[in-house]
Amino acid sequence: MTGSCSQPQAQEVTYELHSLGWRGFQDLCTTVVSELFGQTVEAYLSSNDGGRDGAFTGQWSNLEEGGVKGTYTVQCKHTAHPTKNLTLSSLSGELEKARRLALRGLADNYILMTNMGVSGSVAESVRSELASMPGIRWVGVYGATWISLRIRENSRLRMLVPRVYGLGDLSQILDERAYDQAKALLASISDDLAKFVITDAYRQSASAIQEHGFVLLLGEPASGKSTIAATLAIGALDRWNCSTAKLLDAQAFIDHWNPHEPRQFFWIDDVFGATQYQKETALAWNSAFQSLQAAIKRGARVLFTSRDYVFEAALADLKTSAFPLVRESQVIVNVQGLTADERDRILYNHIKLGDQPRSFKTRIKPLLPAVSRAARFLPETARRLGSQMFTRKLEMSAASLKAFAERPLDFLLDVIRSLDIHAKAALALVFMRGGSLESPIDLVESERNAVERLGSTLAGVSQSLGSLNGSLVRFAHDSENAWQFRHPTIADAIGQIIADDPELIDVYLSGTPPEKLVREVTCGRHDIVGAKVVVPQSRYLEVVGKVRALDVARARNTFLTQRCDTEFLQMYLTQYPDTLKVISTPHSFLSATSEAALLARLHEAKLLPERYRAVFVAGVRTLAVTTPDADFLSSERIRAVFTKDEIAGILSLVKRNLLPDLSGEIDNWRWNYNRSEDPDWYFEPLKEALETFAEELDDDEEVQASVANALVEINDTVERLREDFEGDEEVYDELSSSSGRVDLREQERTIFDDLDA
Repeated sequence: MTGSCSQPQAQEVTYELHSLGWRGFQDLCTTVVSELFGQTVEAYLSSNDGGRDGAFTGQWSNLEEGGVKGTYTVQCKHTAHPTKNLTLSSLSGELEKARRLALRGLADNYILMTNMGVSGSVAESVRSELASMPGIRWVGVYGATWISLRIRENSRLRMLVPRVYGLGDLSQILDERAYDQAKALLASISDDLAKFVITDAYRQSASAIQEHGFVLLLGEPASGKSTIAATLAIGALDRWNCSTAKLLDAQAFIDHWNPHEPRQFFWIDDVFGATQYQKETALAWNSAFQSLQAAIKRGARVLFTSRDYVFEAALADLKTSAFPLVRESQVIVNVQGLTADERDRILYNHIKLGDQPRSFKTRIKPLLPAVSRAARFLPETARRLGSQMFTRKLEMSAASLKAFAERPLDFLLDVIRSLDIHAKAALALVFMRGGSLESPIDLVESERNAVERLGSTLAGVSQSLGSLNGSLVRFAHDSENAWQFRHPTIADAIGQIIADDPELIDVYLSGTPPEKLVREVTCGRHDIVGAKVVVPQSRYLEVVGKVRALDVARARNTFLTQRCDTEFLQMYLTQYPDTLKVISTPHSFLSATSEAALLARLHEAKLLPERYRAVFVAGVRTLAVTTPDADFLSSERIRAVFTKDEIAGILSLVKRNLLPDLSGEIDNWRWNYNRSEDPDWYFEPLKEALETFAEELDDDEEVQASVANALVEINDTVERLREDFEGDEEVYDELSSSSGRVDLREQERTIFDDLDA
């Protein structure tokens, strides 16, 4: 990406296809076949020699390339050497495979695609050799030059395989204006783009932006929303020749939208608030929706990103009827939903393109499949394995690598603790600014004090940020220049280190994310084992805001129930009285809901107004019969919310409306049963509820008989359901232990084969 920008040229175009790896090149070939030949890839065939290279098969339907109607096989031949040329002798293994496929009727058309150079004479020799095989009627040979030219000519192809943007000179495919904008975008995400793995979220986003002109990317923090957004922005520059603007808010959109310039791409990150919902942002967008709708109709493309919990909070205030695409064009980015194949590719790309020496890659590659299957694997795990900074003390063993993936914070803490005082202060300063420190650095008094407490200076911090760039921090060229953490988990580690020093509590409270804070601190409670910080009353108000910002209601309710004193609860309810309305509407099962536990805690602290207690009691009265839910009796804390007369009244209602027709209730549960569940576990809540009611009404013989008969009927129902459940389980066990299945898995080629090539 160096040199002056220029207009697109008709010169020979080359891309660094060797850097894709064999699997990445295979994916590119798949897309080429689909996009250019109009064929759908149906199956990947493993070969008997270990799956070397493999083949795709399908039914040829588009004859424009010269093929014949019938079956086709596409063979991908990749090399990691950038200057290697194809020879007939290098295809000996492929020729034998082609012969077998042709005899099976799977290769009426045989296509060879390679990133090697292919001369005219070699191409003719290959065609001649393949065409002489019985069953092969047409042969296509496509080398690096042909593939590179197709990339240059087809903007949709580039958008579907965005990594190619980093493999060649953009000036060859973009005009001068778009080229300058693309360079600016790549400056902030070039490292991420080089390692980018196409996931379902990216495909859905690309489809939405093409179909609707708008996409809303929703996901948890650090789920990859911004990387997808930047990749789509470059694709928009390329495919639609859009001018691109990354904006801060609705007013900026109004200022930048030009009705006379239809080709504009607007990207707004954290559209309704960065870490917590900001109501004024939703109201501003309500006013701008009419202009937004008009811009899209005129050809503009618009991309929003938002944390999922922020968007959920904004929905109450958004006029979605004025802009239905907010609901219709959502894409959920779920890091935890990565497939095994996507994990492998992420791991491969980060280590292949990281700064690790070849010897490290050779030693680690046999261990990588287990790393990608680790329960807590994240893309950040892969990035750290690709960086020497994070692996200097890593033992090359299966146990050590599993710990690296399962306990990433432990390893990260060791790395940070080994830094000098200036580097630690630099990270702490970024932490205090919520993860983004503007450059040039201008410190306020509290920040200067924090830096001094850590034994550093402004000069020391500035120098250290430069040395940490690319590993622990990155310099972002967005709307303003700023130092940011390379990944959110780095902020977690800094928070823990700071929390170890009581004098730095203000640093800790200002920088720790809410979801982490509520797991580590208490407010006035000294009896919680393992709490990092006991927050004094003088800092309660700051913690109140953090707790409210939590995206998961259960985490918020649990903190208020278990880790706060009465004074904190009083302050929280004063700030957010709507909490009482939310928790006073009960849901089954009571003992498992955080709302019921919090309500009971407030009642215990004499902070629950009578009108909300009455609403809760009325709701529980209904659930006792309809669910049925007896947890209000079995949980002592919840039971204390009720008077004796209220409990007696609910039990009387249960006797009249539930117990006389328990067979009907059992039928209802049976019809709602999902065969994937263990029937014993499924019916256990019903059995427990009935047993609890019987225990409370132990002096009523009619109740005892009714419940006893119902329990027998439940057991009989469970036995009948278990026959089907265990039958399904036996089939699964038989399939998973099949020798043919195991052999096939052993024969498949691992993506890590050429990691050290």
